Amino acid sequence: MNEYKERLSVKQTVTNKVTGEQITFIETAKDTNGEYLLIEVALPPRGKGPPLHIHDHFEEEFEVIAGSLTVTLGKTKHLLVTGERCVAPLRTPHTFTNDHDHPVVFRVRLTPPSKFEQSVRIHYGLMDDGLTDEKGNPKSLAHTALVLTLQNTLIIGIPLWLQRCLFGLIIKRARKKGIYASLEKYTGQEV
Repeated sequence: MNEYKERLSVKQTVTNKVTGEQITFIETAKDTNGEYLLIEVALPPRGKGPPLHIHDHFEEEFEVIAGSLTVTLGKTKHLLVTGERCVAPLRTPHTFTNDHDHPVVFRVRLTPPSKFEQSVRIHYGLMDDGLTDEKGNPKSLAHTALVLTLQNTLIIGIPLWLQRCLFGLIIKRARKKGIYASLEKYTGQEV
């Protein structure tokens, strides 16, 4: 019964208030016994994804459902149309954009799922509560460190060792201060 109540209290689709991007959780880590996460992303015309980044704990597979999506892997741009796929392997710098005047819908499979779902729910929840800046970045460095760490995202252009070290220290301090207790409302579970 508690699991059923937990599922009802957490929305299947969340929206980025700044970009208009919508993410629908199709198969969660819980649904797949921690094997993968499958999300569907609706990106508005001329919509941009995150900055160039890497993940060193999971790979992402992109599949376009409708429209056209540009996926950048390293220095190479790949234009994907309906039905086409591409994979961003571990440690490969990547990002995505919608360079067109029509929306795109695509699916992303993250294997294994990391804590990507929790990170998105926290980030978009912070937006809903006005706790991000005009670009959608969390105002709190403790929140930024947690979101990026949960989704195993390291931004290209900033030394990776520095991000890991700094975020680790910030998160440890924030946990000691109880800063993350209020974020449970976004995920339905302890963060």
